[in-house]
Amino acid sequence: MKYRLAVVLNLFLIAGLVAQTRVPESSWMQYADPAEAGFDAVKLDSAQKEWESQPSAAFMVVSEGAVVVAWGDVERRFMCHSVRKSFMSALYGIYWDQNKIDLNKTLADLGIDDIGDGLLESEKQARILDLLKARSGIFHPAAYAGRTDSQPRGSQGPGRYFAYNNWDFNTLVTIFEQETGDRFFESFDRYFGQPLAMNDWRVSDGYYHYELEKSKHPAYPFRMSARDAARIGLLFAREGKWGDTRILSRDWVRRSTALYSHDTETFGYGMLWWVAREPRFAEYGMFAALGVGNQMIAVLPELDLVIVNRANTYKGEHTPTGPLLDLIESIVEARVSPAVQNANLHSLVSPVARPVFEKVEADLSEFVGTWSYPPPPLGLPSQFEIKIEIDSGVLVASSPNSGTFREYQQRDGNFIEEDSQDLYVSIRDQDGNFAGLSNVNSLCQATLAAAVSDNDELVARCVNYLKSVTDLRSNVTLSLVSSIDGQNKQAETSLQSLISEQNSAEIESMINRAGYGLMAAARLQIARQVFELNTRLFPSAFNTWDSLAECCVNLAEHDDAIKYYQKSLELNDQNQNARSMIERLKSKTE
Repeated sequence: MKYRLAVVLNLFLIAGLVAQTRVPESSWMQYADPAEAGFDAVKLDSAQKEWESQPSAAFMVVSEGAVVVAWGDVERRFMCHSVRKSFMSALYGIYWDQNKIDLNKTLADLGIDDIGDGLLESEKQARILDLLKARSGIFHPAAYAGRTDSQPRGSQGPGRYFAYNNWDFNTLVTIFEQETGDRFFESFDRYFGQPLAMNDWRVSDGYYHYELEKSKHPAYPFRMSARDAARIGLLFAREGKWGDTRILSRDWVRRSTALYSHDTETFGYGMLWWVAREPRFAEYGMFAALGVGNQMIAVLPELDLVIVNRANTYKGEHTPTGPLLDLIESIVEARVSPAVQNANLHSLVSPVARPVFEKVEADLSEFVGTWSYPPPPLGLPSQFEIKIEIDSGVLVASSPNSGTFREYQQRDGNFIEEDSQDLYVSIRDQDGNFAGLSNVNSLCQATLAAAVSDNDELVARCVNYLKSVTDLRSNVTLSLVSSIDGQNKQAETSLQSLISEQNSAEIESMINRAGYGLMAAARLQIARQVFELNTRLFPSAFNTWDSLAECCVNLAEHDDAIKYYQKSLELNDQNQNARSMIERLKSKTE
């Protein structure tokens, strides 16, 4: 295979294909025939079957500035998660090119500190450059933390140690705005959104995510479509040029995507970009923006190739790493020759029909205001506030934990949210006045909480709201309420019916989450009842037994816990948690 790939590369060299100038304008252009792009159609069909077998919402391949394939919902704005960090790197490059940011300034020079215990004097010696490389040596708590390679405070000096730590990444936005005097998302739009003619991106698709109990420096989440993310990838594949216009310097692109730190055998780290170390990708100079769920913008500059993967994390989707990398390898292997001169192109047509949101002509003025979330009539403690406004006859809701979304009213009075496509129920107080919006997850949580309370009126109110929702989550929750109410046979029959028609793994996960929610509320006996129901419904799923065992540990029923952990281990001999818990529990009973 290596010999054949070397021949392919030589063909590119012979053809003199150094860097193409084709870029999308108002819309992407797609090869009418993949063969004209230099791709083997049979191998692409096989790659598409690989993709279809994986949990992925959208996938794009761009070769020499035009689309080879676009699978899934490439126009939908999904959460970017940590892909945002590569966007930050790109924006730092703009201002570094303009000599407006000095990467060697220390946090002490900048006057940067944090809440709580603040920064140590040694930590304040970290430079902007150290933060860009995730080598600051600062292990302060951070918002939107995710993966955090934590070490004791002060144990590592600046620049000496790679640690993937959101404190570094978040503080970069504070430094950016302080040093430039510009707002981050507006600057991203000015230097990338508009010049790259992004189709779907809007400034309101980014927001500042604060967790002030941890840090004063916010995260900066993005939503973006696959077809817009591919434009960023193409800009970097072209070393900062967009057609004949230079947007970023070649120096910055090369510097930010160079390998500075090893992380795994597959990837190391540059300056907010992941850099391929695995030979099958490193030989093409591959680097990538990566985020939760395996959001990915992979750039293979030696092939003038960009590959984008999007997972629907609104629904908890995650594309497995191994199969995704194998899929990328399949795409590379499908490229057998350079694109033909004057290939036949046409405008990209999304393979997924866009949802048509109803725009009910109604007076929306009662919804305008600032509302507690979850709405008080649901009986849950308030978490934050949602601000609702009207724009062009549509509600626009902004919250500090998810950003800004348009909400489209349906004929039943409820709302569909753009992008997430989640249903929001209009909640009213006892007098019929609007009290706020609730998504289905919160409504399910409220209904379960009500079911274990002594408030029959609250139970009836929540159940009525759920009955108005045609949704798998609502049906599962209503069945669990029946079980909690003692109607176990009826609940089990209803759930078995749902399992035969719906995604059984999703139902197992929903029931499991409900059990843990009850445990968190200290309703341990009822939680056990829910976990036991899950083992009856999914007796071959090791996780159901593991969760039941954990509940028994919390109930101090150690003999049962050991029995259930052993059952889990029989079903999955790789369950190290079960193995270690059995040893711990047996040592306590001896």
